[in-house]
Amino acid sequence: MLIFGAWTERKGYDFAYRFAYSFFVLGSAACALSPSIHSLILARVVQGIGSAMFQAVGPGLVTAVFPAEQRGRGIGMMVMMVAAGLMAGPPLGGFILQFLPWQWIFVINLPIGAVGIALAARYFRLLPKPEDDRPIYLAGGAAIATALVAGTLALLMVSEHALRDWQVWAPALAAAGAFLLFLRYESRPARHMIGLDMFRNRQFSTAIAAAILMFVTMAGGAILLPFYFESVKGYGPSRIGLFLVIIPAIMFVVAPLSGRISDRIGSLFLTTSGAAVAAFGQYLLLHLDAASSDAFIMLVLAVIGLGAAIFNTPNSSSIMGSVGPTERARASSIIGTARNIGNSIGIAMATALFAYFRSRRAVSLGDPAALFVAAFHDVVKVSLGVALLTVPLCLTRHNRPRPGQGGGAPEPPAAGV
Repeated sequence: MLIFGAWTERKGYDFAYRFAYSFFVLGSAACALSPSIHSLILARVVQGIGSAMFQAVGPGLVTAVFPAEQRGRGIGMMVMMVAAGLMAGPPLGGFILQFLPWQWIFVINLPIGAVGIALAARYFRLLPKPEDDRPIYLAGGAAIATALVAGTLALLMVSEHALRDWQVWAPALAAAGAFLLFLRYESRPARHMIGLDMFRNRQFSTAIAAAILMFVTMAGGAILLPFYFESVKGYGPSRIGLFLVIIPAIMFVVAPLSGRISDRIGSLFLTTSGAAVAAFGQYLLLHLDAASSDAFIMLVLAVIGLGAAIFNTPNSSSIMGSVGPTERARASSIIGTARNIGNSIGIAMATALFAYFRSRRAVSLGDPAALFVAAFHDVVKVSLGVALLTVPLCLTRHNRPRPGQGGGAPEPPAAGV
């Protein structure tokens, strides 16, 4: 995504979206036609390339089109559309798996992608063309990608091997070395890909750090809750899908409202209160067990979704408002990378800790459901601690971008946009 952000600054959003839709449609078709698990994984990589471009440039495009005083509103609308997709996905996926072959999960992407390609070709060509023709130096992007993959692998290996095992420390050392190379490459002003200057901006760096911690918090529950529904509550795929719709449904309603309010009052109060509500949602997760009612489960998920919805839109608006017009695509790709870092760390941490806590409690707890709930609660306690760390990060920023930080009024969009 960092590479795609730098690339978009050179080629423009018209190219970025046509590239993204093309790879997403091609990858979806290859997934539907895959004869084996290995070819399916390879096709998912192709699909993921298109998805990465979407995630890299979305906030940058919104910031380029909407005036500065409506930036939160625009990002809120984008989050609302993402939430709409997340709402449709779980129940639709459950329906397809129940009545149709699994290949139809990918076939349904083809007409959607075709419509997207047509809309991008018609409207995105109206956007201003970039004038940046500098070459893209990929060494920094390759280094940070290696660091993230190796670091995630090291976290995953912790759940299967002892800390002294080479399968844990080898990828950990590789991640550390690759990250040092990234810092070395990106500290060179003449040959950097994204540069480190943006991270010297406290408004930008604290908001990115807060986003990472929030996604770490959310990912831990997201990876374990479906297993709680299946293993402890005994629910089927369709019913699980309906529960998983609650969080994006709350985001669909609240995220645009949060964005509009942030345009008026700034981001400080909203991001701080959103992080606090999300932390309270993690606290409520500690009370889930085999006897929890559906109403209480829905309440817990609604609180978690409310915290994320209040936090995400003003936080992203704060990030995009702290950079200048020539840095939007790169800042947008950093937001997407932060989301992936947080999700990857959160998933790896949750699975590793769950395996560790379950093995420790297996001696005293023989009932599988009780064992799952106990280990799940142990993981949630760690997620709660991470959520609480997000609050002071939100409090250390300025309420609005300060003069000279970037985030001034963007240049007007091309006529007709």
